[in-house]
Amino acid sequence: MLTYTRFSKISQQLCRYLIILAAMSAPISTMVCSIACVGIIVTWLLSGQVISGLKIAYQHPVGKAILIFVGWLLISMFYADTSAQTKLTTLLSWQKLFFVFILLGFFYQADWQRRFVYSYFIFMSLAALISLLCWFVKFGTFDQSPGIIMTNYVAQSIALIAALLCAVFLLNKPDSGVPKAYLWLSNALFVINIFIISPARSGYIALPPALIFAGIYFYGFKKLPQLIAILFSIIMIAGLSSSNLQQRIKLGLQEQTSYQTSASETSIGLRMIFYKNTMELISQNPLWGYGTSSFESVYSHYAAAQSSDWHGGKTGDPHNQYLFIWLENGLVGLILFGFYIYYALRVGWYHPAYGQIAAGFLIAICASSLFNSHFKTFPEGNLLAFFMGALLALPPKSTKAGLD
Repeated sequence: MLTYTRFSKISQQLCRYLIILAAMSAPISTMVCSIACVGIIVTWLLSGQVISGLKIAYQHPVGKAILIFVGWLLISMFYADTSAQTKLTTLLSWQKLFFVFILLGFFYQADWQRRFVYSYFIFMSLAALISLLCWFVKFGTFDQSPGIIMTNYVAQSIALIAALLCAVFLLNKPDSGVPKAYLWLSNALFVINIFIISPARSGYIALPPALIFAGIYFYGFKKLPQLIAILFSIIMIAGLSSSNLQQRIKLGLQEQTSYQTSASETSIGLRMIFYKNTMELISQNPLWGYGTSSFESVYSHYAAAQSSDWHGGKTGDPHNQYLFIWLENGLVGLILFGFYIYYALRVGWYHPAYGQIAAGFLIAICASSLFNSHFKTFPEGNLLAFFMGALLALPPKSTKAGLD
């Protein structure tokens, strides 16, 4: 006979498996990840752990930071000169924080965190191997460049950075149970994929600070010069052997120097225009911003008045997460977002289990978000949310660990 207690346990188990599935599928399939997210919400609601889980999440320092930041997003909606639908759409783009919050109070069991890390690492190791084979035979999915088998090359690089951090952690975990030869081989696959196969400049930018963070954590500041030297050597070797890396960096530098005179829009050129116009708008209202959901309308009117060619085009995203928050939610919102990052890094640093992986991955996303809005994009934003929620979760009696 299926009792409520048994039904609750089944729902809890299924919810946790769906969380792992959502993390693995986020950079690969929007559809699978979306279905998994719906399943997470349904099984979480049926688990009988909603009230207790929310209480645990509220006691968590990261949970408190999320609530304060989201509270400011809601307040900022009231002075945005946009429609109700636009406000709701923008607010829903931050739904990744909702998953972080519920996981903080639901995924704190060490065995499930271990299962999350191992499952993701093994899955991405296989994905990196398949990617390498596809690269050799010049095959790419959905008209992507050879070797790109995920949603796009940016999502693939970011996903493999997360996997590489898992491998680095397992290398430094004496009882990991994974042969070190396999871990080193997987690391080599990840690095080759990020620097040679993928043309994503986001990966080139995100990986070094993440590895430096991991190196400092495991080996201390005294070995920082050696760590930087090793990392520099890896980047130099990759740069000399990767035509992708060379071409992408060269193209980026060319676009950066010629964006003002270029007759056609370029990736870096657009970003330079976005940054310039956004900073000018911020300077006019730096403290409070223009309100949640205001970016596209405010920016588009301003840019159109500055230029009639592609330099004056509209956008809803400046390709810089921090400028986006600053323009919409002001310096107040940016500071509150900074507290969210600070507490996440602090809990990750002191977490006794796997929080260092989440903290290192957060460092990577913080770096890439200087040139993208990866906290909000679907593949990267959801992947980060599940890593942070799952690996920063603390047992109920330890929720103040990040503040002590």
